Amino acid sequence: MIEVKGLYKEFDGKTVLEDINIQFRPGECSLIIGASGSGKTVLLKNLVGLYEPDRGEILYGERNFTKMKFAERKLFRKEMGMLFQESALFDFATVEENIMFPMDFFTEWSLEKKLERVNFCLKRVNLEGSNKLYPAQLSGGMQKRVGIARAIALNPKYLFCDEPNSGLDPTTSIVIDRLIQEITREYKITTVINTHDMNSVMEIGDHIGFIHKGHLVWEGSNKEIMDTDCQPLNDFVFANNLARQIKRNR
Repeated sequence: MIEVKGLYKEFDGKTVLEDINIQFRPGECSLIIGASGSGKTVLLKNLVGLYEPDRGEILYGERNFTKMKFAERKLFRKEMGMLFQESALFDFATVEENIMFPMDFFTEWSLEKKLERVNFCLKRVNLEGSNKLYPAQLSGGMQKRVGIARAIALNPKYLFCDEPNSGLDPTTSIVIDRLIQEITREYKITTVINTHDMNSVMEIGDHIGFIHKGHLVWEGSNKEIMDTDCQPLNDFVFANNLARQIKRNR
């Protein structure tokens, strides 16, 4: 479990996150939602150590991430998997080499063991036999699946996804959502997803935190979100649905 306690973050004297308290549990897809500039990306970057909170704590189980030294964090990051918004694959490297990257960085495994793990991960994301292809030869959805394979290469306890459906069509987005959900439940991973996609919220939102102007103003499940009396959340949901309808009618 990840627990955030009283987290504050400022930039140039402006408070971006204020007194954030939230928990993310194993085996669940926890989604952080909110409008652009609400602070959801800043929260995700604090969780993985790309930003340092000005106040507050981030606990991974009994371990206080905010108090870890650099060497401790480097070792701890073996337990984290990251799926980036644009997949962030290395264009110059094959699928196999991309998935092998965290193994090269964090382990001293033999080449045989690394290849065995690569093939296992590719099979898990339904991309068997794509080892020698390059990212330019893959569709956007396939690139996302390679990104997921790389994210789970070290069998992480924690998985962080930044806008995993960005740039994907609705059908492919559902495939990616369900794949993340399956992996989360199968391996009891604590998964945190930063998104503005209401389709993802309704499809896989076991636990949802809505951030509005730097404050966590609502928490609940995808079954509860449609019945909330939180006005900023209702405005956000309506705006997203309206935008989709306008796009479809064009």
